[in-house]
Amino acid sequence: MATSNATPDSTPEDSPDGSSNDYVDPVAEAISVVIDPLIANAKVIAAAYAERTRLLAELDQLGHDRWIIAGLAGDPIESGRNDPDTGKHGPAWADEELARRALAAEVGCALRMNFQTAGMMICDAARLTEQLPLFHQALADGRIGWGHVMKLMEVTASLPLDLPDHVLPRLEEMTLTAAEKLTPGKFAKVARELLEALHPVPLQDRVNAGIRERRVVLRPDANGMSWLNAYLKADEAQAIYERLTQIAKAVNDDDTATPEPHPPTNTDTDTEAVPIVCRTRDQRRADAYRDLLLDGIGADGTLGRGIRGTVHITVPVLTLLGQSQQPAILDGYGPIDLETARRLTGTATSFTRILTHPHTGCTLSVDRDSHNPPADLRRYVQIRDNTCQAPGCNRQAIHSEIDHTQAWSAGGPTSAGNLVSLCRPDHRLKHQSSFTTRQAPDGTLTWTTPGGKTYTNPRAQDLVRAALQPPTPGQPPTKGTPDAAGPASTPTSPPLTSPASEPPPKTDETPPF
Repeated sequence: MATSNATPDSTPEDSPDGSSNDYVDPVAEAISVVIDPLIANAKVIAAAYAERTRLLAELDQLGHDRWIIAGLAGDPIESGRNDPDTGKHGPAWADEELARRALAAEVGCALRMNFQTAGMMICDAARLTEQLPLFHQALADGRIGWGHVMKLMEVTASLPLDLPDHVLPRLEEMTLTAAEKLTPGKFAKVARELLEALHPVPLQDRVNAGIRERRVVLRPDANGMSWLNAYLKADEAQAIYERLTQIAKAVNDDDTATPEPHPPTNTDTDTEAVPIVCRTRDQRRADAYRDLLLDGIGADGTLGRGIRGTVHITVPVLTLLGQSQQPAILDGYGPIDLETARRLTGTATSFTRILTHPHTGCTLSVDRDSHNPPADLRRYVQIRDNTCQAPGCNRQAIHSEIDHTQAWSAGGPTSAGNLVSLCRPDHRLKHQSSFTTRQAPDGTLTWTTPGGKTYTNPRAQDLVRAALQPPTPGQPPTKGTPDAAGPASTPTSPPLTSPASEPPPKTDETPPF
């Protein structure tokens, strides 16, 4: 392919044939056809983020209006806010806190995201428009991207509420030029250093506050893997990583042959060497991290091999018998490989084995004089729901509470068709606010928001099952699908739909969405 010798600094006289002042590098022209619209598109996206921020900030302002706050509070009787049973979920939120949570849930339903994430978006939007107006305007103009804004928001997130008035305006002025010239990552380093020079709180005090926020976070990933992250003091995190690196160097597969999958805990032990696949240093570091956490002893000498985490795994019976390739489901994660599933269900005493079967044999209803479901009914609901059944919430059902969709005090039965898993915050929101829910026979919930929108909350496992079992050609649509005529009846997988502006019909049938 022919190439051009022209450079960005070339003049018309420098053109290859020297014959035309209008010479255009064909390579540059071909690339510009794509790059120029891409630059324009980036500015449009930035402006859209700025507009979304403005709208969210406006919604935040609504949450401070007294008449809005009054309208978001549910009816004391119908919502159960004054029901004695509601007290078990914690004291009622203050009016403004209830309004904040209700509006966050409204946004979460509309944008299909976790309510807590939506609440953080609203809070960030209010902070950006009120405290960092220069960056908001630069975003609207397309001079910076959303990534630059998020980095500045992260850098300033821990600033005290009583921050002197001059700090943020000065920080904006000092950092805006860097945001317009650098990538978000490099800009963040500049912003952190400049903030350090302006910060009114001594660094030691901030370190002490940060220590109180230490935590461990589990984030599922693809291909049967997960990330396990720890938020620690910088020196401790660095020391842990360095120790893992030293262990990885010491445990060298080229020198020590050990059967997979577990690396040796003592390389001096005399064992018969067997061929293995040599691990990279990253792999040895990860294996050391795994072994120390699974079997290591804590600094106080009290944590050792006797303590193991307990998780739940659901395995189809035919899979265990080798007659099916249907994957097992690890609670809180999703599909796992069959070799791991068979190993866990056969040997791991710390795993609860749940074999799926059309007939569970558990109690599905109890007499009206019993408010609390028996253990087997609670277990059935938790397995059925898998997670909290608020839209967007991924809290595991085993860590959630059991809610009567129709309040028990209002005649609602303690039965599988009236019980659902809700985490404590969403349980309280449902009881104390003007949100309402309606449950289909298969346990699927329909939520009606204070804004009058309705949303069904299909369970993820039902959608997966339906996608893997499409209807055969010529087969009439199943009730509960968008093509079915009339109301749906106990759909296996309620489809995702756009919110309706009208509340659902008051009938005992499954809603047609």
